[in-house]
Amino acid sequence: MSLEIEVVIVLAVLATAVGYWLWQRRGQSKAAKADVSRERDNIDTVIGWPPEVTRLLSGGERAAHETLTKALPECLVFAQVPLARFIRVPRRNSYGDWLTRVGHLSADFLICDRASLVIGAVSLEAAQESARAAQRRARMARVLKAAGIKVFVWREQSIPSPVAARDQIIQRTGVPSTVVADPYATDAGRERRSPGSLNGKLPVPEVVAEMPIGGPRQEPPSSTWFDDLDSSPPFDPSRKRGEA
Repeated sequence: MSLEIEVVIVLAVLATAVGYWLWQRRGQSKAAKADVSRERDNIDTVIGWPPEVTRLLSGGERAAHETLTKALPECLVFAQVPLARFIRVPRRNSYGDWLTRVGHLSADFLICDRASLVIGAVSLEAAQESARAAQRRARMARVLKAAGIKVFVWREQSIPSPVAARDQIIQRTGVPSTVVADPYATDAGRERRSPGSLNGKLPVPEVVAEMPIGGPRQEPPSSTWFDDLDSSPPFDPSRKRGEA
């Protein structure tokens, strides 16, 4: 047997041995990952992660919330609301990817009317904010602005007074005009303004009309809508809303 043939045989044996070793390693790696996944699934949620209640808002956030509630007593103010709770996106692309990118981010404060329709959002900038936090805040503000939501940026160390906050918010969101018929007026054609619309204040609606079905902004996505993010069929514009 020539030297060349012997070299070829040796190389073939070595290649076979290396391939078998890699195949074994791959199998062991898959088995190890499966064991880890199975072990993680078997951990009891409460026992594995003992829950402990904490404050919902920091000191600066509590001050900002108090300012907003004093400035706009006729509005609803919500804190730390995830974007996925009040923003819908088409599902032509992976909803899971969108949720991972920005959907899990929370708006510091949402200003809503009495029907819980979002009027504006307040982003509270911390006194010492990391570059990553600033990027995250900018990404969230971009989404809010694209959705047509007015964004107000406040600094934690210089929160405006209720009067200044009210003026700032009204200037950008506008003051809706509410005119209602006076049931006690002797003249059937006479109308009076809602008391909340006087003196530059936002009106307090006496009757809140429900949004019509098919309107631009309906009920928020239910919490169960996120359970199976990518199992739905691709987005079809011709499909009626509500169809599976």
